[in-house]
Amino acid sequence: MTSTFAPSQAASTTAATSAWATGATRDLRPGSRGPRPRSRFPRLHATQPPEDGSVQERGTCALWVGPAGPLRELAHDHATAVGLELVDAGSTNSSTVAVVLAQAEPPLADDLPMVPEAALLMLTDAPAISQEQWRSALENGARAVLRLPAESDSLLTHLARAARPRRRSLLLGVVGGCGGAGASSLAARLAAAATRHGNALLVDADPLGGGLDLLVEAPQHPDVGWQDVATVGSTDGEALRQALPVVDEVRLLVAGDGPGPDPSGLEHALHALEPAGGTVVVDLSPALVPVAAAHLDRLLIVVPATDHAVRAAARRLRQWALPHGLSSVAVRRRGPLSPSEVAADLRLPLAMSFRDSAPGAVPLLDVRRGGADRACRSFLSALLEAGGSGSTGGLRS
Repeated sequence: MTSTFAPSQAASTTAATSAWATGATRDLRPGSRGPRPRSRFPRLHATQPPEDGSVQERGTCALWVGPAGPLRELAHDHATAVGLELVDAGSTNSSTVAVVLAQAEPPLADDLPMVPEAALLMLTDAPAISQEQWRSALENGARAVLRLPAESDSLLTHLARAARPRRRSLLLGVVGGCGGAGASSLAARLAAAATRHGNALLVDADPLGGGLDLLVEAPQHPDVGWQDVATVGSTDGEALRQALPVVDEVRLLVAGDGPGPDPSGLEHALHALEPAGGTVVVDLSPALVPVAAAHLDRLLIVVPATDHAVRAAARRLRQWALPHGLSSVAVRRRGPLSPSEVAADLRLPLAMSFRDSAPGAVPLLDVRRGGADRACRSFLSALLEAGGSGSTGGLRS
């Protein structure tokens, strides 16, 4: 979801009402108490994936749900600008990539169309967005709530992403639920597992970390790194990929001794890499998670199996206020809790659990049959078989 869902606003939303579903009051954020409904608008369509690990998308239409009037005209102009046809509700077909809803006050209508492949965007011409509208948006898995005409650029960005070519990268984020969780090591091992399915790229998006290049013993002073991203255009993703250094078949976007990415730099890079195909694994700092969330297909939160780590992860989840269905937990089995207990406490699906690798093992260079390497291989295979959106069922290694 875009920065339109500001953490300060979304974090104050502690319950959501589904008047058209069950009538129950629920807290929808990961890490909070109470069951959460499955999003009606999952990001990916569960079809057989291409062999190179890319994700297939399709579509030329945006579905309008709302009355005729100035707001519809604005939505029509934006859709046309990115090559989409805006059609009225009732015209849903397999080419629909976005549902654009003129949001009055919730609850939403019972007949809100279910379009599994589509992104739900809620529009309003009100000067401010009410708490009820925020709650309704979270309840229904909306990608964003946008005020027009003030947030015209954001609407164009969302519609343009929906209208992109069918083939694009599978973008996986990895972040620690607490300090020292081992997220960077797991990100590197996930990228190594992705080489079995095609191109793999590992992005160091933790500007305060020690550097993935040192972790995987990459050559120092790469010719291309974060310092070059600002000059990359939205159509230069493949050129950027080909220019990056390679370690054991995985391309690396790192900072070396220079500064790491800022929020705009990360968004710029992910925007360019998204259409390039293959798998992109992003090792994230906690501060950059909200920026990356709008681009990711799945976010893995690495949490050691301790009460201290679970509490820290729950606090981060509340601050991030991530879209429903984006996150799952990878449990590092180093503590008294079971993986299922960690997942239950955080109200997140269990993506995998793993034990620490042998001392001295270098991610990418030392790929093992078991441990975190096997967990990553199993997770990625299950994810691709499900088209990028299915549950992995709690893979263990």
